[in-house]
Amino acid sequence: MIPDKSNKDFIVKVQFIAIDDQGRIKKSDQNLIKFTEGTQIVDVHPFFESLITYFDHKSDHIKLDCVNMFDHSYDIEVITHKDNTGVIILRDRTDFYDRIQKIAQKRNESLIFNEVLELKNNMLHEKEAFKTKFIQNFAHEVRSPLTLISAFSSLLLKGELNLDQTKLVEAVNEQSDKLRKLMDDIIELSQLKKGKPEIINTPFSFLELIESIHLNFSSKISISSNIFEMSVSQDVPEFLIGDKRRIEQIISNLIENALLYNSGNKIKLEISENNRRAGKSSLRFVVHHQGLVPEDLENRHLVKDIEKIEPEGLSFSIVRELVDLMDGSISIKKIDNNSTQQIINIRVSFPLHNVEIPVKETKTAQQYNFTDKVRVLIADQNSTTQFTALKVLVSTGNFDTVVYKDPKELLEAVEKHEYDLILISSSISQIDAVELIGIIKEFANDKNKSIPIIALTVRTSKEDIATYRKAGFKDVVKKPYTDDELLNTIYKRLNLKKFL
Repeated sequence: MIPDKSNKDFIVKVQFIAIDDQGRIKKSDQNLIKFTEGTQIVDVHPFFESLITYFDHKSDHIKLDCVNMFDHSYDIEVITHKDNTGVIILRDRTDFYDRIQKIAQKRNESLIFNEVLELKNNMLHEKEAFKTKFIQNFAHEVRSPLTLISAFSSLLLKGELNLDQTKLVEAVNEQSDKLRKLMDDIIELSQLKKGKPEIINTPFSFLELIESIHLNFSSKISISSNIFEMSVSQDVPEFLIGDKRRIEQIISNLIENALLYNSGNKIKLEISENNRRAGKSSLRFVVHHQGLVPEDLENRHLVKDIEKIEPEGLSFSIVRELVDLMDGSISIKKIDNNSTQQIINIRVSFPLHNVEIPVKETKTAQQYNFTDKVRVLIADQNSTTQFTALKVLVSTGNFDTVVYKDPKELLEAVEKHEYDLILISSSISQIDAVELIGIIKEFANDKNKSIPIIALTVRTSKEDIATYRKAGFKDVVKKPYTDDELLNTIYKRLNLKKFL
């Protein structure tokens, strides 16, 4: 064995083979391959047949790397002489090339893995983008008719109806609220799954909140001849500092979930305080109801794809996401064969001193009798939402309205005529509301450049509202809206003294 110094990590066996001018083996040290002297080199292995051509061309020195013969890998040198004899040198580099192959294979596997991972990531992003787009389109299509139902049922309840008519309209109004909540739940859950939303911590009256929840569900549950009870421990803080909307959402969704699976005649909410320290109160919410929930309901929050969540699991999935957001805990406990408790613990800050809680604005629109009518331009291509906004405004007797669904006609109108208010839907003829308001500001006459413009839209995230504000919208009304929500927003933005 002759050590090869070309690579210090491997000991390489070397074999020398002397060849005469006829291609016969003159002599060999037999270190690697057994050769019989006097035989033709080409008879040992087909590869050697290619080497004979080098002798014919009088090549002086040839090197060939990684030649596979007899399940081994060789580096081969061929040295020829002027008399057409020569020497073939074999170096067994099998271990070296096996190691190189393994390294290359691992590198290729790593590259393939990274490419597969990137492909999966791209597919996930595309899936999420498609899902977000689908939800947006779904919201847009459903909110338009739901806006009409919500606004018109609210208008009808303010009119002169007999008892049977009132109950029918109340039922329609209640079901539209359910649809509205279901749609909001789907959109809310999609947003929660996308990332960690912001928690808005402000002081609020916790006792007023739970009294409002009690009043709302007492009347709602009584329709089905059931009873809603609420028990609040005396040590629960009167005021809290937290996200009031999220806390209300947690409690309401728990009760809604109990309503869904309730088989008895009573649902009970218990609120107590676990402990209080470091300016925070650990609150415990327990909702009792008769009947059992699906065994896998508690773990449905682990499902990442919204499309795999059953409709009846939406409320609980949202509660789970919100509780996790507040670093709380949630569990479902079976009391006996036909009784269930939903238990939540969350930590919320409470004020150490007296706080002033802003007075809650009334939701009912104030009645006005304008001496001059408000000239309103409505830009909307959807006939349903056109009719809804038009009917709400006309019902007050205070507005003189005109509707445009063609951008060209709209721009001609703001250039030639004067208005007091413009309502713009999300988009018209595929022109986005943000782009449209920019064009209006450019083409409008001096009078119309300064009037309030309000967006009627399904896009009401914090980022969307900031975009609308930056573009020049004075306010945003979320679809579906009630008549009071639309009118209150308009009255807030108008200079009322001008019309009274």
